[in-house]
Amino acid sequence: MNRRLHAVAAIAAGALLLGGCGSDTDTGNDDRGTRGADNSAAEAAADWTLGNLTDAGLLEITTSYEGKTNTFVDHGSSVDLALALNALDHAPERVEEITDALADDLATYVGTDGEVYAGPSAKALALVAEQGRDARDFGGEDLQARVEGTVTSRGPAAGRISDASQYGDYANTLGQAYAAGALTRVGSEKADAATEFLLAQQCEEGFFRLDLSKPKAKDQSCDGADVDAEQAPDVTALVVLQLAPVADQHEGVGEALDAAGEWLLEQQADDGTFSDPQNGTNANTVGLAGWALRVLGEDEAADRAAAWLAARQIGEEEEGELADEVGAIAYDTLGLEDGRRYGITDPLDRSQWVLAAVQAFPALAQALTVTGQG
Repeated sequence: MNRRLHAVAAIAAGALLLGGCGSDTDTGNDDRGTRGADNSAAEAAADWTLGNLTDAGLLEITTSYEGKTNTFVDHGSSVDLALALNALDHAPERVEEITDALADDLATYVGTDGEVYAGPSAKALALVAEQGRDARDFGGEDLQARVEGTVTSRGPAAGRISDASQYGDYANTLGQAYAAGALTRVGSEKADAATEFLLAQQCEEGFFRLDLSKPKAKDQSCDGADVDAEQAPDVTALVVLQLAPVADQHEGVGEALDAAGEWLLEQQADDGTFSDPQNGTNANTVGLAGWALRVLGEDEAADRAAAWLAARQIGEEEEGELADEVGAIAYDTLGLEDGRRYGITDPLDRSQWVLAAVQAFPALAQALTVTGQG
């Protein structure tokens, strides 16, 4: 049985965001829509991913570390799935189910007994805002106030989100992006500060770094940091997807999106792929970057990313071990080969495919729904 599972901690902690706009950042209430577009490949992948939800309405993931396996409810990837479905404008009733399931188990995800996990809280608020739910009463929690409470009020780190946890502060740019986008959508007074801090995490080259400076650092910007920033396309793509729907609400966001788009285009290989420093070329990175480029109106580049993903998607003609997995997307070429040889019924193997699909399937679409603020 194949036990080859890529390192997916960053994937599981990552996030899929909301739909977006063209590269001129004129979001408003405009719609790219899906009329006349062939989104069948994306919808097939979405339906396959939905088939992996538990009876409770959330995704369950199995991982292995130092020879020990662990199966857990993956709230973050479940939110990723819901937001990706919204961008595709597909299966809205299932999105409602996922949102309800998150509300039922919210404390497990965002923190309880005095623990406040800033990134998960902001990510949950992004889904609440997207679904038009009550941010002041979701799962028995004033989620807006919870996220606002993670935003630093003064000093060099003003606008920065931080965890309140016995385990330390693991807030990063992904959580900051969720906070900036979600707080804007719910009309929070903290939105401007959170967004301004997020924009400071964009490096001179155009990419957004993942790790934030320590809260007490005098210079909180990427270019002012005393360490080199990791250049992962996933991070920049996710920030683009979160900022694009609210670009007209904040000064400087349009320019930041343009610079991010230019940087992403420079990272694309001739075969349409993108690679991250830790895991090389993979479906998550290609999918997120392709999705972001589609949102920015870079359709030719997005098409090339989609073509690479389509070549690693299981089609109707598939035979053998994967014949019943139509729509699934392999993490990479080796993952596809292993799946065809061994199948993906083992929880470890299947989890890799689920995590790949949930962040990749919107990139297969020819058009996405814009979810700009009303």
